[in-house]
Amino acid sequence: MKGSALLPQLLRATAARVPDAPAVEFGDERVSYARLEAESGRLAAALAAHGVRRADRVGIWFNKSARSVTSVFAVLKAGGIYVPLDPLSPRARVAAIMRDCGIRHLITTAPRLASLGEP
Repeated sequence: MKGSALLPQLLRATAARVPDAPAVEFGDERVSYARLEAESGRLAAALAAHGVRRADRVGIWFNKSARSVTSVFAVLKAGGIYVPLDPLSPRARVAAIMRDCGIRHLITTAPRLASLGEP
């Protein structure tokens, strides 16, 4: 890959070259390049099925983890723009950021989603 390769393309090429090498290490969790490629591809397909289109802003709202890296790649593969949301921010702030950024799609956990409610 030269110069202008996109991150999803670089991930795909690396997964083909060294599939079992660790791509993400977070605490005790290790994710190989092959697994990151596969899981981000499945999530990207699900995002597209839920209406994520090119340049849509997608919020990612949970603690740092291998899952957050997978989510970033999935959003990029789906053509979206990821917007990281601080899990320590008050729910009213998260809701305001989502509104201001025009986030129409959100990757999060069920308890966090339920906490948004009405600020």
